[in-house]
Amino acid sequence: MRSDSQNQVMAVIRRLALDRRTFLRGSASILALPWLDAMAPACTPLPAATRRAMFVFSPNGMDMPRWQCKGEGRKAQFGETLAPLAAMRDRFTVFSGLALDGGRAHGDGPGDHARAAASYLTCAHPRKTGGADIHVGASIDQVIAKHVGKATMWPSLELGLERGRSAGSCDSGYSCAYSSHVSWRTPSKPVAKETDPQAVFARLFGDPENARSAAEARDQRKHERSVLDVVLADAKALDKQLGATDRRKLADYLDAVRELERRLERLDGEAPEVELPDGLLDGGSAYEQRLALMYEIIALAFASDLTRVVTFMVGNAGSNRSYRFLDVPEGHHNLSHHGKDPKKRAAIGRINRFQVEQFGAFLDRLASVTDATGDLLGQSLVVFGSGLGDGNRHNHHNLPVLLAGEGGGAAKGRGHESLDKETPMANLYLAIANAMGCRNQQFADSTGPLRLG
Repeated sequence: MRSDSQNQVMAVIRRLALDRRTFLRGSASILALPWLDAMAPACTPLPAATRRAMFVFSPNGMDMPRWQCKGEGRKAQFGETLAPLAAMRDRFTVFSGLALDGGRAHGDGPGDHARAAASYLTCAHPRKTGGADIHVGASIDQVIAKHVGKATMWPSLELGLERGRSAGSCDSGYSCAYSSHVSWRTPSKPVAKETDPQAVFARLFGDPENARSAAEARDQRKHERSVLDVVLADAKALDKQLGATDRRKLADYLDAVRELERRLERLDGEAPEVELPDGLLDGGSAYEQRLALMYEIIALAFASDLTRVVTFMVGNAGSNRSYRFLDVPEGHHNLSHHGKDPKKRAAIGRINRFQVEQFGAFLDRLASVTDATGDLLGQSLVVFGSGLGDGNRHNHHNLPVLLAGEGGGAAKGRGHESLDKETPMANLYLAIANAMGCRNQQFADSTGPLRLG
């Protein structure tokens, strides 16, 4: 006898077309499906592209000579850091000239790292306080999530790789909340990020009716079989109703989920993140694995339309993580104060290039997933950058920022584009918000939407 959830799925399957929100259910797990051709009724126009927005924050700025491009457009020569992306130059744009005025001191003295994170997506100047009276501004991801979030199970997803704190002082009198968050629901309420890939997986694929929080979802998953095992009956029933192309798409998607589960299982037993005596964060292979896992989880969340808005901090502001697997035992923040020492700058370059390589692999992953309107990268607008330019100078102009993806036709990769000096970062965000359907006239200190196409 089928369960009620199975009967619900079968009822959907018998329709002329699958509902876009079809789920596979079993026990306390739920698996959203990617786009399948069977979700579009015959003889009907193809659906409009579902647009997605993602914002990646990298700490401590860059070694700018290695980041900067020479020349303009798609024929520009990429520096050492961006070289891993050269093959995709027609699918992204590197901007020169963007600035975050909100990251500057404005009479508040030191604290540029905290301000770099706090202003990254808000483009606002944070109040200097180590107390509870924090204030900066609503971030662009939350502006977008308010507009598109009701269409998905999760209005937005906030992720990171370092836990951080929400109270106390972390950078020259600035609250730790500023250093640990880039997403702000309101000017005084940061959105907590999840740093455990296993907890994120449990949140996305655990039944929301039975899992009230990420912690409960994680505990729930510990006592269950694979997500695919518990939804197997529904998966088999669905497979019988699909054409050859859809069966292949479904099989590829389920294989990707299974492989992700295996990788998460292998992560079990890794030493938890700890503070070392010298203040360095453990830079072992676990960080590299967790970074790749987070990117894969984001790709699957986008593919199954569980969310359309994501923020991802690959490190907190001022992160002093070591990268021993890159032969960089020193702390990242310590190295960023390089004083023009060529050895320190070379070490920073290795860290920067690694982050770009991982980001590039993520873009390739998005490009490999297709639906009726193209691939996921073509439907997405993905920002990668930092709130600092040169970490040694602590400057907030000529920031290292790139935008990847076409956003369903809203953007076009142009390789490298030099903007006027002091172009507000908010201009880029305003353009992305408008592409996502918000149609805002103003965001923070914007002077007009940046041209994306």
